[in-house]
Amino acid sequence: MAWPFSTAELTAGLRRYLAEPALQVAGLSEQPLAQLRLPGRAASGVRGLRVTYRLGGETFSLDCVVKELLEALRPGLSNPGVREAGLYRALAAHLPMPTPALIAADQAGSWLVLEAVEAEAPAPWDLNTFGQALALLARLHERFWDLADDLSAYPWLARPFTLDFEVHVYSAAQALGQVVRDEWPPCIAASPQILGTIGQMISQAERLAAPLRALPATLLHGEFWAGNLVRDADGDLIVLDWQLAAIGPGVLDLVVMIKTTEWANGELPAPADRLAARYRREIARLLNRRWSDADWAALWDSALLWRFLQEMLPWSVSVPRAVFAARAEAFDEVWLRPALAAAARRLPPFVPLPPLP
Repeated sequence: MAWPFSTAELTAGLRRYLAEPALQVAGLSEQPLAQLRLPGRAASGVRGLRVTYRLGGETFSLDCVVKELLEALRPGLSNPGVREAGLYRALAAHLPMPTPALIAADQAGSWLVLEAVEAEAPAPWDLNTFGQALALLARLHERFWDLADDLSAYPWLARPFTLDFEVHVYSAAQALGQVVRDEWPPCIAASPQILGTIGQMISQAERLAAPLRALPATLLHGEFWAGNLVRDADGDLIVLDWQLAAIGPGVLDLVVMIKTTEWANGELPAPADRLAARYRREIARLLNRRWSDADWAALWDSALLWRFLQEMLPWSVSVPRAVFAARAEAFDEVWLRPALAAAARRLPPFVPLPPLP
């Protein structure tokens, strides 16, 4: 099977990674991801690779993971492959958790080769494991807390509330227009009140973003949840898939972690406010930063509304209708109703215009 890289590109990457300038690649073979003990990574565009190489008259092998066809999430945003490769090269050594090791990557971000992680998925994801992950997330945010100026040196990091803000707002507006034109999905399109409320969210995006912009920015993983974490032989959590790494307020990562878990599993190991309280305690311990319950509730609502506009509204019109129909109930319960409730708390009441005579 064809690989997206040349033997010369892979050889150069392996020589850098292993610090062996005389290394020669002898063969490549595709391997099942499960055989590489990389659970849950059977996503489209991800393949297992075993590299056989010669060094000093001996032959060795190395198991790798190849990510292919990584394209920009939407026009105007940096390529996620460039973002992930950049993070491994420039920031992995500064992270408070292990990550996969980068071997080689295309400059345009169309492919990456990573050393396979010999680990098992943490199972079950019970309250104890979830708490460990929350503590790890807090340590990540503490490590880069209020370092937006330093992180700005890395142009490939996403910037949802500065350079990328208009891209996301425009994408949400385009998605809402498509809902109206196609009259789909029905849970939104059939209700003038819901359409008006979402339109109000988009028109007042600056107002929604203001509390989040006021927070100290940190390094965000972007999709920190059980599907992107595995446990190594020492019991440490390894964090995978940094394609959405960004500069922003830590509450965004927390909302993504909790809501993605609920979206994927249909339930949480404990109520969301209890899980968020664990994160808040860790931030208070690490940074002596505290919020009142009222201030935290406002931040949570703002982050929830932003995530709905940034990801879930565009998702609802971009996936095939059969895919959405299969997830319609979860979309309504996990995202739409909570977002509408947050909008009712944080935005002025929506007053529909009277019909034209």
